[in-house]
Amino acid sequence: MIVLITVQKEIVRATMKRQPVKNETSTDFFIGYDEQDIPFLILPTAPGLLLEDECYGISFQRDEFNPYKYHLDTHIAPVDLNRIRMFIDHLAFFFGPDHNMLNSYLQASGYQAYVCWSEKKQGEMIRETLMKYGSVSTKDEKKRYSDLLSQLLGS
Repeated sequence: MIVLITVQKEIVRATMKRQPVKNETSTDFFIGYDEQDIPFLILPTAPGLLLEDECYGISFQRDEFNPYKYHLDTHIAPVDLNRIRMFIDHLAFFFGPDHNMLNSYLQASGYQAYVCWSEKKQGEMIRETLMKYGSVSTKDEKKRYSDLLSQLLGS
């Protein structure tokens, strides 16, 4: 079981460590269950914004009157992928046939604001890293900032 979760985590990380875009499709999303069995929608997260094993996510809240119905929370927060005990990519249970509700969410203002914020934040980090790279003189420091730039640019 440990091997399976490790492979799942690597697939999620490889898929979700990318800049979110305005015209997302629902095919590349995952749900992860944490240690308390709380499901999270894992969001695309620009490389360098969080730690290597973290992605932004949104928790699902169970409907108090219908235990089979969930609602997405409105709060986007970092999710530690090491604390997720299971990942799934079968989204129909949460989002309906053809992921209709996820597609609606991805076009809604909340997700679109997340995309804009992420682009702006990544741009700021790139500019800041370039300034730091230009102001250091040792090879070790330049390599450190060069590696960070590579991570931020996804290369």
